[in-house]
Amino acid sequence: MTAIPRVTFVLVSYNGKDMLTSCLDTLAEHTPGPYEVVVVDSASPDGTGEWLEANLTGATVLRMPENLGFGAGCNLGVQHARTELICFLNADVEVTPGWFEPLLARLDATPQAAAVGSVLVFPDGRLQEAGSVIGGDGWSRGWGDGDADLSPLYPRSADYSSAACLLMRRRAFWETGGFSPEFHIAYFEDTDLQFHLRSLGWQIWVEPASQVRHIRHGSSTTPRAIELSTINHEVFVRRWPEALAKRPPAVGVHEHPHRLWWLRDQQAPYRVLLTADQVPDPTQGQGAQRAWAVIQYWRQANPEAAITVLATHGEPTALRATGVEVSIVDNPTVWGRDRAGLYDIIVALSARGFPLAEEVAKTQPQAIRLFDTQTFQHREAERRFSVLPDASARRHCATEAATWREAEQKALTWAELSTVGGTAELDWATRHAPQANLRLAPYPVHPTPAPAGPDRREGLLFYGAFAATATSNKVAAHTLITEVLPLLDAPRLRVIGAHAPVALRAPGVDVIGWVPDPAPYLRTARVLVNPAASGAGTQTKLLDAMAHGLPFTTTALGAEGIPLGDLREHLVAESPAELAELTQRLLDDDAKWTAIQATLLELAATHFSEAQFSAAMAEVLIHCGIAPPTKTYAKVAR
Repeated sequence: MTAIPRVTFVLVSYNGKDMLTSCLDTLAEHTPGPYEVVVVDSASPDGTGEWLEANLTGATVLRMPENLGFGAGCNLGVQHARTELICFLNADVEVTPGWFEPLLARLDATPQAAAVGSVLVFPDGRLQEAGSVIGGDGWSRGWGDGDADLSPLYPRSADYSSAACLLMRRRAFWETGGFSPEFHIAYFEDTDLQFHLRSLGWQIWVEPASQVRHIRHGSSTTPRAIELSTINHEVFVRRWPEALAKRPPAVGVHEHPHRLWWLRDQQAPYRVLLTADQVPDPTQGQGAQRAWAVIQYWRQANPEAAITVLATHGEPTALRATGVEVSIVDNPTVWGRDRAGLYDIIVALSARGFPLAEEVAKTQPQAIRLFDTQTFQHREAERRFSVLPDASARRHCATEAATWREAEQKALTWAELSTVGGTAELDWATRHAPQANLRLAPYPVHPTPAPAGPDRREGLLFYGAFAATATSNKVAAHTLITEVLPLLDAPRLRVIGAHAPVALRAPGVDVIGWVPDPAPYLRTARVLVNPAASGAGTQTKLLDAMAHGLPFTTTALGAEGIPLGDLREHLVAESPAELAELTQRLLDDDAKWTAIQATLLELAATHFSEAQFSAAMAEVLIHCGIAPPTKTYAKVAR
C-alpha cells in the first residue's frame, strides 16, 4: 500500500534558478518520502518560471502574473496543498542529512505547537538564527547570530522562527487566514503570522536537531532587503501595538544583556533556574537520578516554561535534548548579573548545588528559593567515618561531615520550601532546622507491569556509581566479593556502575562498569546484593530494583527509608554471613523469590510511585503560585 504524504513543501521563487535547483536537489537527497512539492514563481524576470514548467517533474508549478511577494505566493501554494502539514522553504536554503525527522517528531510530540523551525546556519557552519526575539521597537534579533558553537542550543518554545524553513500545521495556518496581504513583497509577514498564532493560543518551537544552510538575502541584494524590511516594519508595528508595548527595544539590546535574556524568555509563563555542581546524569549516580527527575518534572509541567540548569562542570548534551537550557560557568556572579531579575524560581539541587544558588540569588531578589535533596551529605560522611581504615582519613571525613552539615542547615534556612527524598531526612531536618518549611517527595519509579520470573533470571548484580575517591559503593562491592560471594554456591556476579574499579575483578565476577541504561541488567538478574556499610537516605538503586521486579538483599543501613515490614527478615542482614544466607535462599527457592517480587512491586507502586512524586511536586508549584499540570509526571527515557 502506498503511504499517504503528510507534508507539502511550499517554495516561492523570484529569480535565482541555480539556488532553487540546489534547494530542490538537497530536498530530494535528504528528505524521506512521500511528500509533495508546490513551487510558486513570482513572475521571475530571468525565466525561472519557464524553466520550472519545462523541467520540474513530480511537483506542482504555479506562476503568478506579477511579483506579489512571499506571503501571497505562500498563500497560493498552501491552497494547492492537500496534506496535513506544510513546510515553507526558501529557495536559498539547502537542507542537510537528517533535517526533517526532528521537526516532524517535535510537532507530533507537541500538540500545542502550530509550527516548528529549523536552526539556520551560514554556509561556513556558523549559527545564523535559532529562532528570533522581537523587541518592543518591532525589530527582530536572530538568536545566536554569528556564534561558532551550536552545542548550547536546545529545543524551546520561541517568540518567532523564520519561515525560511518552517514546518506548520495547515489547519493552524488557515486559522489565522494565512499571510496578511498588508505586507509588501517580503519580510515581517512570517513574524506577523506567528504573533497571530500565539494570540490564538498556539506555540512556536525551534528544534536544534534540525539544521539547514541559509544564504541570507539570497534572492535580493542587502540594500533592497533593508528597504523592504523598513517598509514592512511599519506595518508590523501598526498591527501589534499592545504586544510590543510590553517589551524592551531590540535595537541596542546587546548593551543590556539582561534585556536580551528577558526577550528570549518573555513568552514563558515562568522561568526556573536549577543549580547543581555537576550537570545531572542519571547513569553516574551521586544523587543525579533524583536531580534528573526533579528537572524533568519542571520541564514537563509546562512546555513553554523556561527551564535552566546552572552547573560548574559536566556533560550537558542529554539534558539539553529534553528542552532544558544548560549553562556551565566559571563565574556565577557575572552570569547572574547578565541575567539580573530574570528568574521566578531558584532551586538548589542538594547541598552540592547550594553555593551556586546562593550566589546567583543575589541578582534574583524576586525569585522564590527552593531546596531539594534525596539525602543529606553530612549523614553519609558521618557513617563513612566508621568504615575508614586510618586516622588521617577519619579526620578528613569528620571535617567533611561538619562542612556538609553546616551547608545543609544553611540551605534549609535559605529556602522558602525544601523537599527531601525520605522519612529519615524529613525527621532530621525537622529536628535540626525547625524553621524549615518541609515536604516529603520520594524518588519516583515506574513498576514494570510484567517483569520476568525466576526462570528467566540468573546470577547476582551489584549496581552503583563509584567516584574517584573512596565511596560507600566501593566498600560495599569489596565486601560482597571478598566476604559474601565465597559463601555462596558460585553464582555469577555482574558489577555495573560508572567508574567501577578494575580491581574488583575476581573469578566469577564480571566488572561491566558504566552502562547507558541499567534496565536490561535489572530485568535479568536473580538477586541484587548491596552490603552497604555506609551511606544515607533511601537508596535509589534499590528502588530501581524493586520497580524492575528484582529482589534484593542488603543491610539495615541500605534499607533505610524503605518500609519493608515483614520482608525485612528475608532481605535485611546484620553480617556478611547472614547476607549470604538470605541471598542463597532467594537463589534456591523460586516460590519465595516470586512472592517477594510481588510484594516489592506493590511496595514500589504504593510508596514510590510517579503519582506520589507528582503530587508532592504539585504542592511545590502551588507554593510558587503556579497551577500544577493536569497530567502526572512521566519518567523520561535515558
